[in-house]
Amino acid sequence: MGKELFTVARIFGAYYELYSSKWKYQRATLKGKLRLGDTKERHPLAVGDYVHALPIDNGSAWIVQERLDRKNFLIRKSVDGDGHVLASNLDQVAILISLRDPETKTGFVDRVLATVFQAKIEPLLVFTKKDLVADSDWKEKVRIYLELGYRTLAVSLQDPKSIEEFQKLIQGKVTFFAGNSGVGKSSLLNSISAQSMQKVTEVSSTTKKGKHTTTNSFALILSENTTAIDSPGVKEWGILHLNPQEIQDSFPEFQKGLELSNSRKKSFEAMLESLQNPRRTTRRDHWKDAGVIRKK
Repeated sequence: MGKELFTVARIFGAYYELYSSKWKYQRATLKGKLRLGDTKERHPLAVGDYVHALPIDNGSAWIVQERLDRKNFLIRKSVDGDGHVLASNLDQVAILISLRDPETKTGFVDRVLATVFQAKIEPLLVFTKKDLVADSDWKEKVRIYLELGYRTLAVSLQDPKSIEEFQKLIQGKVTFFAGNSGVGKSSLLNSISAQSMQKVTEVSSTTKKGKHTTTNSFALILSENTTAIDSPGVKEWGILHLNPQEIQDSFPEFQKGLELSNSRKKSFEAMLESLQNPRRTTRRDHWKDAGVIRKK
């Protein structure tokens, strides 16, 4: 039996879960040369990578022989170590923006948009939980991003038509789902999938912050030409792989000759500041370094 083409569906430790229409989901390890190759990434492979693998033990296990060239990849980088490639070979990134419980901050959205812009991947802004706010609220937020040229949609699990519209937008594409914890990624995926994507955990009623329900990226094959990649919910989106010009270029206002709104201006300035001072110190640390607070 010769090598077969697979897509990396999940990564866990030293093992990889691969998918193909012929073999469905199969577990694999890496060939030594590939595993020990010189790479600045956390893993030599990412979810969405196309790979060639050979079967061993009569097809009960597989060994990845090589990774094919990527057409693109989505990366997040914070002050901690190497860049984290979240997924590759994407058609679009669905940025899930919770309207309430918890409300997604503009700064988070803009950081993801900057990363997606730099990676040359199409963004899709999806406002979730629209049933928890007044219609005028979500319509105004949708309007702001629509006028900037973004594809934008508001959905609710209580509104089947909005879910159907979302399904049409991901049909025939590989879509990466990005968002904070608790924005409803797993709930949305469950609603459009015949199989349960993740065990959904309710948002804490006391902190209004989402609990993590996804521990690593996972490619769910919805049909032979439609793939949804779920990702861990995060509090912040690291952009240390970007430079100031790339950040500025990601704001359509500069190209359109428009002024930034107050929240977008604040977000832009904070993003630039994070590049200059990635290791932000607390006010107490600042005064301690200045000698005002004496160290014991």
